[in-house]
Amino acid sequence: MHVHHVALLFCGVLGVGNLAGLAHAEQADRNQPIEIRALDVTIDQLNKTYELRGNATLTQGTMRLVAERMVVKEDEQGNRSAQLFGAAGKPVTFRQRREGTNEFMEGFADRAEFDDATDILQLFSNARLKNGTDELRGEYIYYNSATEVLRASGQLPGTKAAPTEAGQDVYFSLMPRTNDKKAGTEKARRDK
Repeated sequence: MHVHHVALLFCGVLGVGNLAGLAHAEQADRNQPIEIRALDVTIDQLNKTYELRGNATLTQGTMRLVAERMVVKEDEQGNRSAQLFGAAGKPVTFRQRREGTNEFMEGFADRAEFDDATDILQLFSNARLKNGTDELRGEYIYYNSATEVLRASGQLPGTKAAPTEAGQDVYFSLMPRTNDKKAGTEKARRDK
């Protein structure tokens, strides 16, 4: 199946799958302080840039980003964006609790970009996004928690490849959901 069609199919299935709930990130996180840790940090106060190397971790409430190297920039309005880079065998990781639940969404990739002004997370190369047992995989995943939009592609943005090449497919897995009310009614009928 052509990559474009797979992405459209995925968007259509989102309405019935639990991955649609990924978009509801914990809103209280935005009011929490940002904590940054790393083995080595360079701060450029004039340009409002922080470069972190070695187990770089950015935490805000339940949101946690971890990378081998991270560059965080702050604009004049105080918004922050981050570029994250993994290392061989050690991908960038993202984790955040879903609003109103104890469930977490998790993301993994070789590289990532996060913009807190737009609530956009982009995962590049070997990208995966998980919510419980549901999973989305591709070369590129775009996740906007403010607009509740998820997009995935079997190739990186700006690259052109034939749709038949290996690695050009988007994969997703949605586990069946049971209707507890319906299951209880059917059980009661059987017990009569």
